[in-house]
Amino acid sequence: MKKPIALIVDDSCPLVHVFRYHWEDVHKKPPMTKDGRSLLDTIPNSFLDRFCDVVEKNGMAGKFSIVPAPAGMGDVVRGISGHDPSLTQKWLRTVKKRLSERWDFCPEGITHNLAVNLKDGGYFEIGENEWSQTQTRETLTPYLIKELSLLKEAGIDATGITSPWVFGIKVEPEYIASVVAAQEAVYGRTFSWYFLHMLHDKPTAKPWIAFQDGTHTLVSIPTTVDDFWWETIDSPRTDREFIESVTGKIIAKAERVVGAGGWPVLLTHWQSLFSNGLETGLMVLDEVGRRLPRDLEWHKCMELARMTTSEQGF
Repeated sequence: MKKPIALIVDDSCPLVHVFRYHWEDVHKKPPMTKDGRSLLDTIPNSFLDRFCDVVEKNGMAGKFSIVPAPAGMGDVVRGISGHDPSLTQKWLRTVKKRLSERWDFCPEGITHNLAVNLKDGGYFEIGENEWSQTQTRETLTPYLIKELSLLKEAGIDATGITSPWVFGIKVEPEYIASVVAAQEAVYGRTFSWYFLHMLHDKPTAKPWIAFQDGTHTLVSIPTTVDDFWWETIDSPRTDREFIESVTGKIIAKAERVVGAGGWPVLLTHWQSLFSNGLETGLMVLDEVGRRLPRDLEWHKCMELARMTTSEQGF
């Protein structure tokens, strides 16, 4: 029997290079790679096309985040500030047409940057991750409803929720209750999943049932393979030796997880694949798809969640 595998793609969104804005907010100076190149402001729609080419060719599946209002620069409904709204709509059409069969969609915060003040308007002076750690279900639920509602209005069926950074981890019981409530409020969904935990030091890890009350089920899907793609952001190298080096780390870790009895759930980020315009990470992804053992079978997160409940007798 083939072992399940999935790819988690974080921080994806139309046009905005969200990592560039994270970097600027944290360091309070011009965003740069470690080797001194300026981080680009925009990830063009053509990159999404090339990503779809790679994952289709290799039969990959998993989760694809869509940040609803990336860095607070417009949103997926009205369009991204500074760009023709038709470009946002084109990006969404491509996502729905080329990824919906084998990929689950989900929000990842509202802005993946500063927390939104839903009550009074504007933004808090702290990021969504920091804000979340002192909240309760009374404040988290409307925040998640806003995330999901923006995607629903844009025509996206968001089957789960992804934490930006480790959103909600210090108040996880409250967060779990909010995920369950928000999915039912927006989509009428009573079976869902969420991604929060990165268990890269626990190769035996598999998804687990985080909540079940007879009516609702929520499955936690952790990643078990690190984002080795990230180093391509900070390197100008695109040579074969470099691509093979990064690929080898990913393959070795996935094989270690399989050998330990866990499920290899690979973590990457939109900016890790874009590699500040060089797209070295996407080349690595293509090579990973070609070299992974054939006894692995790609699944999206809802499939992993269903498999988890079935394994545990529910």
